[in-house]
Amino acid sequence: MSNFIGTFLNDTKLSFSKPLEGLSGKETFLSDGTIKALEKDGVLLYLSGNVYGLSSDNAESEILSGYLEKGIESFKNLDGEFTLVLTGQNKVVIYRDRHGAGPQVYFSNTHFSSVLKNFLSLDNYYPEANGEAIHTFLSIGYIPSPMCSLKGIQKLPAGHILEVVKNNQKIIPLYTWESYLESCSNPTNLSEEEATLQYEKLHKQSILNRVKDKNSVGLLLSGGYDSGGNIAGLRDVYSGKVYSYSIGFKDNPWTELPLAKILSERFDTEHAFYEIDGTEIKELPELINYLGDPFQEGGLMVNYTAMKLIGDNKPEIILGGDGNDQHFGTAGKELALNYSLRKNGGALLQKFYAGIGQMEMFNKDNILFRTQFHNHKILNIQKSDNFGFSTFDLKKLYSSKKLYGSHKYLEAVPKHFKDFDDFYFAHNYFGDIRQVINEVILFKASKMASMFGNNLSFPYMSTDIYNFLQQLPRNLKTKGTVKELSKGQGVSKFLHKNYLKPKLPVEITDRKKQGGFAPLPIFFKDNTQRSRLVDFIMNSDAAMQLFSREYLENFFASYDQTVKTGGYWFWYKQVKAFQFFNLLVVCLWWEMFINGTSSDVLKSYLN
Repeated sequence: MSNFIGTFLNDTKLSFSKPLEGLSGKETFLSDGTIKALEKDGVLLYLSGNVYGLSSDNAESEILSGYLEKGIESFKNLDGEFTLVLTGQNKVVIYRDRHGAGPQVYFSNTHFSSVLKNFLSLDNYYPEANGEAIHTFLSIGYIPSPMCSLKGIQKLPAGHILEVVKNNQKIIPLYTWESYLESCSNPTNLSEEEATLQYEKLHKQSILNRVKDKNSVGLLLSGGYDSGGNIAGLRDVYSGKVYSYSIGFKDNPWTELPLAKILSERFDTEHAFYEIDGTEIKELPELINYLGDPFQEGGLMVNYTAMKLIGDNKPEIILGGDGNDQHFGTAGKELALNYSLRKNGGALLQKFYAGIGQMEMFNKDNILFRTQFHNHKILNIQKSDNFGFSTFDLKKLYSSKKLYGSHKYLEAVPKHFKDFDDFYFAHNYFGDIRQVINEVILFKASKMASMFGNNLSFPYMSTDIYNFLQQLPRNLKTKGTVKELSKGQGVSKFLHKNYLKPKLPVEITDRKKQGGFAPLPIFFKDNTQRSRLVDFIMNSDAAMQLFSREYLENFFASYDQTVKTGGYWFWYKQVKAFQFFNLLVVCLWWEMFINGTSSDVLKSYLN
């Protein structure tokens, strides 16, 4: 997708400039050729990305006609991975697709761009780190929109409009909690069988919309229901050549590569795979440079290596199963436990245990850490997973005493709920969709695809499926009573599994859920590589300006000891590796975006 940068002009018109060239005012439209433009009735539309399922082959014309007739409400009907920029009628309108799979939009008072680093080339812009944003990243591994890592710049959230009228900017949500809750509160009366058939129809239509007129199709395969559903649905509507790609981890007992191979053989794909061995972390400077804001998530290197694996012989489109877990709703067990404990007064004991859990003995690889980990997960289920540094740890990590309050992205989450389903829907909207899908999963997957010039799309994220799932009763998304869910006896993605169980191999449908996580310690297991990374962090400008040297020394000494002894619990090692990763990302980002060091130079430091 396109790398673009534009200027907000005083007359509310726009100009676009070739990337990485300074702007002086009224440049002509220059891009890499993939932005499409159309003018009608005094409104000029720029489209970057792909829109599916329209009634005509001229996407720009249909989008622009819809906007002229219904305004920004017309965008709700669009399905795909795209960004729209419209100018005319005395205003500028910029829109990112509902889940933010199209180009990111960074903006200041005067400019906007799909690439954060483009701002560094502008006259009179001097980069300064946003301390609150870095603080948030160190905790949760990403920086939620509209916050950005650089001061004076914001990010447009997925499914939001940036409206500029006479140089006044306003961010408008197109998908609100109120409208979402209204749909969920008036569920369909379809039977399980009827709902299953309707869901199957929508899924296959979504795939067809994406692969029609394509001569070659690719598909990301793991060993689960989501990628398995995509290949099964694809084969029902497409008989042509299919390429499939899988990623595993060397010496990992939970590898899904054998299951991916079973799916490939069952549905006749030309299959390729790659096993991550940990050396891939040397490519991290290039990834951070491309991603923009500091970002780190367990599957980042999985997406990176998958997109790299595809190589030069690219299918016209590649289908990914990303986001389907979250569309249906996750963490049913933890939600049920949280709800039950608050009802019977157990939450008070949880909070007490969380308080004493800040003592140092709970930060060791032992049973105390394990119990506190689970307690924190249940107690804070309406927040993003905090696999990074806790507030308690950050107080010791920072060299200064300056701290920040609660994360701003949490401010909109309701505090009171009428029943469990209401509680479940709030987690689904504010956590699963607005954060995990929009800010993490689809952003990460799309950026890695774009980095390698791959056309990646997500059938489960179609507009029709999104609207349909909102109208389902909770029991068709996650089946079970509160009591059953709290005991781990519920069925997640019930409708999805009901549709696909007869179609997929038993090796897929009968296996025990393994989590699908990436074992992050693999990137720090080699002593020589780990020592080089530690040296880089300890001597970086970011560490010297932000962090306590004593804390870092103790952290890395403890990490070395865990590697040497093998450790006690997987998730302790996973959390510590996550924290290690976060420190490395911040220090690399600082060198590139604050100090201006090139990613190539930083790669040489890590090799």
